[in-house]
Amino acid sequence: MDQTPHEIINPLSLPDPVGYAHALVVTPGRTVYVGGEASLRSDGALAGDSLVQQFDHALANLVEALRTAGAEPAHVVSMRVYTTSIGVYRVNLRTLGSVYRRHMGRYYPPMAVLGVTELLKEGAQVEFECVAVIPDPRDSAELAGEGPIGLVEEVDDPFVDGPGTDEPGEPESARH
Repeated sequence: MDQTPHEIINPLSLPDPVGYAHALVVTPGRTVYVGGEASLRSDGALAGDSLVQQFDHALANLVEALRTAGAEPAHVVSMRVYTTSIGVYRVNLRTLGSVYRRHMGRYYPPMAVLGVTELLKEGAQVEFECVAVIPDPRDSAELAGEGPIGLVEEVDDPFVDGPGTDEPGEPESARH
């Protein structure tokens, strides 16, 4: 799924978002809460030594939990990333952006990255939690004439690969 059924809101009075949306109006549906997805293998052992490796595995776990619940990455309406290594996170933004897109596509829900001193699993450097809303098929049928809401315009930032535009954020016509 390359588009979200939810409406992305980025007010003109706020700075252009880079790798996230300011707000989201949720299409009615079933809510899925995914919490505490760290870089753990099925046997409970920590996977990966570096923050990037752990980010990759933890995000894969989050997507697996979403899909098992019947949701897709584009259904995510809110995400939080907790890291014990905020400086390392900042230095690796481009790589993390590439890993993010491999798992989540080019959809950026409202999200926050929070620096924490420690996570429950010893040695864990990153953990995700999110909320997703699977649209109600009856409401989706009503929205069919409108079509899904498009993605944020690609820009030259750490969360976007390849050439971007000189203007950050999304086109003015898509902003509310």
